[in-house]
Amino acid sequence: MRALLPVVLDLVLPIGGYFLLHSGFGLSAFWSLTIAGAATGVHALVTTLRRGKVDALGVLIFLEMGLSAALLFVSGDPRIVLAKPALYLAVAAVYALVTCFTGRPLVLDSGKPFATRGDPALADAYERAWTHSDRFRRTVRGVTAVWAGAFALDAVLRVVVVYSLPPERVDESVWLSQVPLVVVFVLAVVVTRLRMRPLRPVIEAHRVAAS
Repeated sequence: MRALLPVVLDLVLPIGGYFLLHSGFGLSAFWSLTIAGAATGVHALVTTLRRGKVDALGVLIFLEMGLSAALLFVSGDPRIVLAKPALYLAVAAVYALVTCFTGRPLVLDSGKPFATRGDPALADAYERAWTHSDRFRRTVRGVTAVWAGAFALDAVLRVVVVYSLPPERVDESVWLSQVPLVVVFVLAVVVTRLRMRPLRPVIEAHRVAAS
């Protein structure tokens, strides 16, 4: 979950912060979105100071913040702030897709706590299923590919929605830009549950075999 925190911050805080600053304090749309969107940079800085080093995600955030700030001051277009989460989603899509073919798929580790419910025996069986079951590996890779597609689709739709409206209608863009996120991610969760549920007997069989 910690790895997803910067993404959550970049998706959620700019929206709430925007309406608080714009409607509550009367700041312009430009400055409201700029200040609200700075939460990701603050989080990256704090994380970097705590770790004592800059990781790949921190570099990405700093580069993205710098680029979006430069574009904002050059163009004055607040839509850039709304569209920038598409960068994280695009990177997440590429990363998820790569893990389908190399190493451990993204869903393998992210789904483990839900599948094993903190049970050490189930966790061990989960790992053995990954090692010995072709069906298990195919399903996990397939679900990971679904999430890669969801990230990519949301990134594209977010940009399309944001730039389909003029800058003066940014209030509408703030809400509408979240619609693809909700729809695409709900569908991805449904597909994940449907595809992963049949694997429970596979995991249980490996647990029984080890007992």
